[in-house]
Amino acid sequence: MRVLVVDDDVDIQTMVRMALEDCDVLVAADGLAALAVLRQTPVDAVLLDVMMPAMDGFAVLRRIRGGENGADVPVVMLTAKAGERDHVTAYRDGADAYLTKPFGLDELEAALAEVTSRSRRDRTAARAEELERAELLARIEHTFGV
Repeated sequence: MRVLVVDDDVDIQTMVRMALEDCDVLVAADGLAALAVLRQTPVDAVLLDVMMPAMDGFAVLRRIRGGENGADVPVVMLTAKAGERDHVTAYRDGADAYLTKPFGLDELEAALAEVTSRSRRDRTAARAEELERAELLARIEHTFGV
């Protein structure tokens, strides 16, 4: 399996590369570099940080889903942004999974296995369910200040 890791943190890049030692791991340090890789190389999944220089992960995700090469590729967000609104944005923009940093390597492997095993139709349905859940939690967070 070929996985594109998009993160400006070299430690995260190294950790993911070690965790996915059985995969062909490509790395991009920012969103623009990630889009360039996707134009040239097919990948089976993208692990995408949100806070990066040049172009944030949400913008990259919208470009991927908007027709860049790899529009149907599973995307797992890996980010320190833990707020429900960020979850809502990610699922609304087309993320397949959302992991917050710090994350466990087993958790990463499980999320990657889950999203890559789903068919395109199943990924779309799962995104809709996660968006519904995230929107509900965001409303609760807003109402009760949790």
